Amino acid sequence: MKCPTIILFAVVLAFLSSCASSTTLRERRITQNAEIYDRLSEQDRALVAEGKIREGMHKEGVFLSWGRPNDIREGSRSGVPYETWLYTGQRASTQTYLSLGYGYGYDPYYYGYGGRYYRRSHLGFSPGVSTTYWQVKVGSVELLNDKVVSWEASAR
Repeated sequence: MKCPTIILFAVVLAFLSSCASSTTLRERRITQNAEIYDRLSEQDRALVAEGKIREGMHKEGVFLSWGRPNDIREGSRSGVPYETWLYTGQRASTQTYLSLGYGYGYDPYYYGYGGRYYRRSHLGFSPGVSTTYWQVKVGSVELLNDKVVSWEASAR
């Protein structure tokens, strides 16, 4: 193999190894926070291992199962502080289009009689693809006194 081929192979291999699944990320969180995982009940450890949560689970279990939230909202209900953890993702919307244009102008490369610029008209088509990414809510967890009181997740 030539040197550039080896470098390209190494870059592709590094990229592919960085693409971790949610299971791998969850396992990494559990490994890096083993003391938190050990404090969970047996039922909650089983749920965390599957990426699930339940009402009554401590917020540390939610973190191990679903990861850090994208946004945290805080508030108070009857003097009791609560938090809402929001999880977001991206959805792509792809559109194809065909643009049609007509115009005219002077052609500096076309010299006619007497060396004058001649006005030339042109008609053009331009196909394309446009992708827009939308941020969407994929789940939320409501915590009261650091315990889950309600949660929801989008059906995937």
